[in-house]
Amino acid sequence: MKLGEKTLNVLNVIKENGGQMKTSDIQVAIGAEKIASVPGTVNSLVKNELAYREDLGKTEEGKKITNVVLTDAGMAFEQGEE
Repeated sequence: MKLGEKTLNVLNVIKENGGQMKTSDIQVAIGAEKIASVPGTVNSLVKNELAYREDLGKTEEGKKITNVVLTDAGMAFEQGEE
C-alpha cells in the first residue's frame, strides 16, 4: 500500500505523538489553516485500517472533539517503494 504525501505526513505526526491525537492538534501540527483539511486524510487512514476515530464529546462551543488513534498496523506502517 502506498499513501499520498499528506496522508503519510498525518500518519507520521500521529506516530510521533504516541499514536493518538485530537483532530484539532493534528491541524496545528501539520500547519493546516482550516480543520476541514484534516478529515480527508484521516478518512484515508481509517479506510486503510491504519487508524480509527474516538468521539470525545463536544467543546463548550458545541464543536465535536474527535481523537484519531492508530491501529497496530498504523503504528508499524512504513511507506514502501513502488
